[in-house]
Amino acid sequence: MTLTVLGSGTCVPLPSRATPGYLVSVQGMPILVDPGPGSLVRLSAAGVDYRRLEFVILSHLHPDHTLDLITLLQASNATPGFRRSLPLNLIGCKGLSAWLSRLFAAYEGIEPEGFALNVRELEAESVGFPTWELESGPSGHTPASLTLRFASEGKVLAYSGDASATGATVRLARGADLLLCECSLPDGWRVPDHLSAGQVGAIAAEAGVARVVLTHLYPPALEADVVAQVKAKYRGEVTLATDGWSTVL
Repeated sequence: MTLTVLGSGTCVPLPSRATPGYLVSVQGMPILVDPGPGSLVRLSAAGVDYRRLEFVILSHLHPDHTLDLITLLQASNATPGFRRSLPLNLIGCKGLSAWLSRLFAAYEGIEPEGFALNVRELEAESVGFPTWELESGPSGHTPASLTLRFASEGKVLAYSGDASATGATVRLARGADLLLCECSLPDGWRVPDHLSAGQVGAIAAEAGVARVVLTHLYPPALEADVVAQVKAKYRGEVTLATDGWSTVL
């Protein structure tokens, strides 16, 4: 299993950090997670053809995590010389189907033409696929937002999504080889619907993860040493994500 960070920032425009977007590859199969605006361009730069995508997963429905789904649906209908027939599996939080219907009403030309769009809404549950498994639980960011746990060939990648300290990240990250965790703010900037660096350290320590990768970084987090703040509570390896960063689990 391979993780590539397509965007390590937030909704705040920054020259060096794009909006959220992640690529999880399982035995060569790409899974696009939280495609914020511009994710398809960065996916192409990572060497993945959007026409090969079979799975897109949305942890929640905020624009900075979803807007390039619109682009993907448009491109699937409107690429010259290409007609998609491969089904697209869209997995996300409760409310996904109704939200998608509103998108189809708002944007002409994105409703699938000639291919199946299989939509699945998750709460706290596990689903299995031929080469990987996905477990979900509430992240605490919004009423429906998800924390995710990917497992394949004995390796586990946990992704907090946008989260709070009241979410299920500890449970879903338990014993993970890697926790990709939002670190929106440094210590001293606590808000109820995002994690600060110290909270990330506490979650990682309690979950017993092998290593932590910090993402979803607002400007105040970039002005502080959030790695050191995480390490004050967690003794494992901590990496500050950058756009394009990739690792093999």
